[in-house]
Amino acid sequence: MCSSVKSNRAVKKSQYNFDNELNDEQRQQFAARANLAQARREEREALNKKWVAKHRSQQPQKQTLLSWLTDLFSK
Repeated sequence: MCSSVKSNRAVKKSQYNFDNELNDEQRQQFAARANLAQARREEREALNKKWVAKHRSQQPQKQTLLSWLTDLFSK
């Protein structure tokens, strides 16, 4: 049943924190790996932004009827 009451034991299991089991050296290694991953993520996002900006400018702009007529009569 969806509306059944859950025991306190089920709630406490979901609140388990994994870093309680780590010693100082393991915690430092984890932080170093997380920092490297964050740096790679930021670098990848910056490269993606550069790529999008570069390729956005290369795409031809869609001409509206008014701009097409203006170009036609200005020649």
